[in-house]
Amino acid sequence: MSVDEFFDVLSINDENGNVDMIQVLMGNDCLGSYVINGTAKLYFHSGLKNKLEKKLQKINSNYSFNWGWEKQNKEDWHLIWQDNFQPVIIDEKLAVIPYWYNDSPTDIVIKIKPGMAFGTGHHETTWLMLCQMIKHIKPGMTVLDLGAGSGILSIAAIKLGAGKVDSVENDLDCETNFKENLYLNHMENNIHYYHRDVLTWNNFDYDIILANINRNVIEELIPKLTRTKATVILSGLLKTDYKFIESKFSVNKLKVTEKISKNEWICLVL
Repeated sequence: MSVDEFFDVLSINDENGNVDMIQVLMGNDCLGSYVINGTAKLYFHSGLKNKLEKKLQKINSNYSFNWGWEKQNKEDWHLIWQDNFQPVIIDEKLAVIPYWYNDSPTDIVIKIKPGMAFGTGHHETTWLMLCQMIKHIKPGMTVLDLGAGSGILSIAAIKLGAGKVDSVENDLDCETNFKENLYLNHMENNIHYYHRDVLTWNNFDYDIILANINRNVIEELIPKLTRTKATVILSGLLKTDYKFIESKFSVNKLKVTEKISKNEWICLVL
């Protein structure tokens, strides 16, 4: 088996409820995670194990947990997700469901094929972003989705009535899954996909800007956001990030108008 044919899968005992924090501390190498029977499974491209072991030992000095490693054939990833995927329902108005699921639990339904980018809608930050999108997106609005991943937020924007969505994503692992999800929702022509680093994007003339990305990228984006009149919805931030990131907004004369949270994660509206 070559290194390109499998994922390294990190199993973490989640009895103390710290898996989200541990995943954040592991950095951007983590492709995604899910929890089953009290054990969190974190997926990584093969070849990173030695580097990650050093991080784990350091993190374990602050968070006591047990971990182990296994290999997962890439061709089998979808079988695991099919066994464990449950619909994500937001305010009884919008649902993210797997493509094999036949029921429509809400009026607005997004069908997805869980992909190697693992953008399934289950993470708290996606849930928070969708909650705020339901509130703020109105028919005909233009939307920019920075760090679009598997396309859930871009698709939701169209289903909520947006007239135009531009989606920017730099991770090539996401592109195939993004386009598959557009096809499943009959939106091949409604959303414009750009393979770009979000920090090189310079057009901010939109009604709504979405960014569900990590704190470091948000920090670098902040000066660019002073150029827009858009409502900006941000997540990928922990509660412990708030004071730091709010001070950066203040220096750039940006104001947080709303803050909602779920578990350790927050979503901000500027």
